[in-house]
Amino acid sequence: MDIDIDWLDPHSIVPLHDSPADATVEHMRDDMLDRGWVGRSLLIIETDDAYQAWTGSHRLAAACAAGLEHVPCYIVAESAIIPHGVTATKGHVMDYERAEIMSKVGDEIAEGLMLDESRLM
Repeated sequence: MDIDIDWLDPHSIVPLHDSPADATVEHMRDDMLDRGWVGRSLLIIETDDAYQAWTGSHRLAAACAAGLEHVPCYIVAESAIIPHGVTATKGHVMDYERAEIMSKVGDEIAEGLMLDESRLM
């Protein structure tokens, strides 16, 4: 299955929540300085005026700290989730809730990214 990945400037992506500059982010930053981005893409909800990260707040903070110019993103239009009673920033809290929304949308790739995020937390 081909996955349509866009490469975005990490500074143009709004994280779902702030990530403290802790040892985890510092370790990720150091790894990105050595190897660049390694691993799964971020799940991004595209709104009329922003890219909202639904996964990877720590990875996004590390990418910015490492000075990466682009990060891999799988993008879903906000219009796909609005019929399910949520927006890019409202109506959900936990990873599993966002995974359920992606399941309702019928986007298996986005759902998989959310489920992977939940398993790794």
